[in-house]
Amino acid sequence: MASAPWNPTFEAILQRGLPGLGKDGIPAADEPLERYELDSLALIGIVSELESAFGISLTGQVVIPRHMLTAGQLWDIVSAARPPSPGPQDPSPWAIA
Repeated sequence: MASAPWNPTFEAILQRGLPGLGKDGIPAADEPLERYELDSLALIGIVSELESAFGISLTGQVVIPRHMLTAGQLWDIVSAARPPSPGPQDPSPWAIA
């Protein structure tokens, strides 16, 4: 089984917010979240949790109709809103002499 294209925090938020998924379920990346009983109130709760967990604002970012939104699309939206994390190739902003 291939690993999910998102991190465990995102997955846990979906597990709490999607009644039809179950606490240990993993949504298919390309399956509409409506299949897991996503409604407008659940989407508001999920978006609010994602904003808090990742320190981002998704205002105006989730523009896909709720009945067509997939976990993969939502993860792409969250990923785009996150600031880039410095990687090993990024030079340190601090110089040590």
